[in-house]
This record gives sequence, structure tokens and C-alpha cells, in this order.
Amino acid sequence: MGQYLQMGICHQMLIGKREIEKTTIEKITGELGKLVNLELFDFEESEENVSFIIKESVVQEQLHMFLSEQFSLYDQSYAEDFSELLPEIEKRKLLVEIIELAEEKEFRFFQHNNVYDNIEISPWQTAQVDTSLLAIFIEGKLLMESYNSFLRYWENLVRASSSQAISGAFRAFID
Repeated sequence: MGQYLQMGICHQMLIGKREIEKTTIEKITGELGKLVNLELFDFEESEENVSFIIKESVVQEQLHMFLSEQFSLYDQSYAEDFSELLPEIEKRKLLVEIIELAEEKEFRFFQHNNVYDNIEISPWQTAQVDTSLLAIFIEGKLLMESYNSFLRYWENLVRASSSQAISGAFRAFID
């Protein structure tokens, strides 16, 4: 089965309450906090879900600069793509507007995707996380198994190369 390597900024992580019944919000938060910087997110709870939503101010203040930094690491042959995308992001001030731009999938290096991930609560227990991603890298179709350490390496590399705190919300997935 073909899958795509996707990397980008998590803007929402949703966990169903039925997942929490098997454990606690604190345990889930602890494990999720090992993958992203939860200080960048607001916590919300409804009857069906708990969610972590990236703070509007983080996106407004840092997304453009973060993307500029990351795009500078790409091959120069993509420079024209980035020169068209970055002004479009700059025009949008609200998170919802930025998500709408990504959902249009007009730009190869800025798309919206939902990825289902499992976080390990204990050696025999996982919780499913529905992650909404502003994908800045989609490379496919990959046939891979157990590449988690490789993906964590890339996540850490991106975070280390960025001076923007929003990099703490960066994740990589194969989906």
C-alpha cells in the first residue's frame, strides 16, 4: 500500500473521549507533549473530544518566518513556488484564512491534510490522535514500515534549524 511522507505544522490535535476513558487526560497530554510543544496550543474540551489547537498569535507572528526558513533549505529550483506562496500567506491574518488557503491545495508546498496517529500511553495501550496538518512537505508514495525514529530525526532537525517557537508544533507522518 502506498503512503505519503508528510511534514508540517500541526494546527489541531483531536482525541476522542472514548480514548480517554481507557486512561487519563494527564497521561495523554504527557505523551503528546513529548511530540510537540504544548505551550503553543490551547486546550479545549467538548462532550465528544479533547483538542489542542495552535494559538492564533503563534501562527500570526511566526508562520511566515518559519516557512521562509524552511523553504531556504529546499532545492533552488522551487524558489518560484515559494515566491508565489509566501505573499499569499502574508495576506491572511487569521488562522482560519490560512487553513482555507491550505485546503485549496493550490500550492504544492502548502496543503491541509488530516493524519491519524497513535501515541503510546503504555506498552500495551495507545490513543488515536486525529492531527490536522498544514503540510509543507509531501513526498509520496512510500512503502515503509517502522520509520518512526527516522521521522523523529526529521522533526528534531527542523526544530533545531528554526529560530521560531512555532517549530515546536512541527510533525512528520507517513499516511
